[in-house]
Amino acid sequence: MKTLLGFIFFTFALSTCRMCHTDAPKADIVEKPEEMDAHVNKQIGYQLHQKDTSGVLHVCGKILKTKDFVHAAYKTSDGESFWTHLGKLNTQADTFLAILHHASDYGLLPKDYQVPLIDSLLKSALDPKTKTVNAVNLAEADLLLTDAFFVFSTHLNKGRLRSDTILPSFNIKEMKYNLDSLFQSVHKKGNYRQCFDSLEPKQEQYHLLKAELQKFRERWEAHPWDTIPKDEKDTAALYHALKRMLVQTRDYDSTVKGNDSVKLSKALKLFQKRYYLETDGKLGKNTLRLLHMSTTDRIRQIEMNMERWRQEPVHYAKSYVLVNIPQFEMKLIDNDTLYMQSPVVVGLPDKPTPLLSSQIQYIMLYPYWNVPNSIATKEMLPILKRDTSYLRKKNFDVMDWHGNIVDPATINWKNYSIKYLPYRFRQREGEDNSLGIMKFNFNNKYGVYLHDTNSKRFFKRDVRALSHGCMRLEKYMELAKYLILPDSVKYPVDSLLTDILKEKQKQVNLKKQIPIYTKYFTAIVDEQQGLMLFMDIYRRDELMEKVLY
Repeated sequence: MKTLLGFIFFTFALSTCRMCHTDAPKADIVEKPEEMDAHVNKQIGYQLHQKDTSGVLHVCGKILKTKDFVHAAYKTSDGESFWTHLGKLNTQADTFLAILHHASDYGLLPKDYQVPLIDSLLKSALDPKTKTVNAVNLAEADLLLTDAFFVFSTHLNKGRLRSDTILPSFNIKEMKYNLDSLFQSVHKKGNYRQCFDSLEPKQEQYHLLKAELQKFRERWEAHPWDTIPKDEKDTAALYHALKRMLVQTRDYDSTVKGNDSVKLSKALKLFQKRYYLETDGKLGKNTLRLLHMSTTDRIRQIEMNMERWRQEPVHYAKSYVLVNIPQFEMKLIDNDTLYMQSPVVVGLPDKPTPLLSSQIQYIMLYPYWNVPNSIATKEMLPILKRDTSYLRKKNFDVMDWHGNIVDPATINWKNYSIKYLPYRFRQREGEDNSLGIMKFNFNNKYGVYLHDTNSKRFFKRDVRALSHGCMRLEKYMELAKYLILPDSVKYPVDSLLTDILKEKQKQVNLKKQIPIYTKYFTAIVDEQQGLMLFMDIYRRDELMEKVLY
């Protein structure tokens, strides 16, 4: 009986909801301008009644994202229109709609704020023959514009994605502004541009990227380059497509001495240098990936990095270590000033360095390398089944899971597999250790750290995605000297250098811990070099593009 009553109640409620939505009038034709406002307000009230009865608010088939804010706004105005007067857009609407039409100036998309639909409603509201106006269309446009204010404000301030992910999210609840009061104040004063500018991220890089986005559009949107076809097999056709693109991107210089092949190779090297690739003048895998990117792809790359800044905290610490993964670079910021920077090696595409925030707690001199289980089973075990001397050559200890050192000669490695290996490996300290002679330790759930390396040659490469996830630092000594400065009385630089000469393991606890951040920015603006665009080594841009565009 309860089930039947529940079903009857649900059916009745559903039919009521459908009735309030589908019975909405299609038209409310008004001839006299002085009667227009009353009709528009009446239709707005009718639309808002949906929210009271069904919990959702449909306008022209669109569910408004900010229905509660929209409802509260019109409640404050006693149900009166915000954006029209006597059948026409008021000055506030003209200003706001112009901003939405140019949402791309902020790295955002007009379609996300129903701009095409609003334009269509406004255009169809007026009958040019009879000079009559459809109040329903104006009411719907009014509601959509009000919703657009709250959505646009949220996107500007908090972005369109969940923090540190590429999942779409509407973050209006994270706003630290009273949007109801903000809307009423801005609408009264009409200072929309000033309002939206105040909602944008405060970080300098965001605003530098915003300015570069405008420059990039002015330079390239009207004259886009032709990308290299991805499926081109014909060598001659590929050659001509490459030359055509490099001419368009202004890398090809016909005045360079030599035949066309020489000119093309030099042009390709210029292209590679601009995007921080190996400058070999060859069509390698990474170079081809970038040659496949269109003008639109590059514009989106800048926009997506502006989006990343919307997810960043409002303020970093005054001093911190920042590793930008696609740039393969570490920067040390001291009191908001660049103190030093250094090349780094980051994780391979299939073993990516994670995004994280932590604090560097101590320096370990001559550290052990405790081999992660994934490396032990997938990489080392197959080698040991062929050559047990590998352990001796690379200075590895074999340990059981209780931490006891085991003689590797007593182990038949062929008995074990990737699914079961009851041993772990530890590389002994020394210059041949994979971590080098110094490790900077910070808590994180990924088990990664910043360290020296015995593979110095990798720092000479332009593309340095080569590790298992940890970050190898070229200028490790400079960073260490900086970190011990707050404790220079008890532990001066001379003591650090003396301990290094001893070649013995030692933990140096830091008097003042410093934040460390690993980030993923494929577009930055440098004071000397201007706009810098990097390769999307982990394809995070590629995934973000699918979500946003």
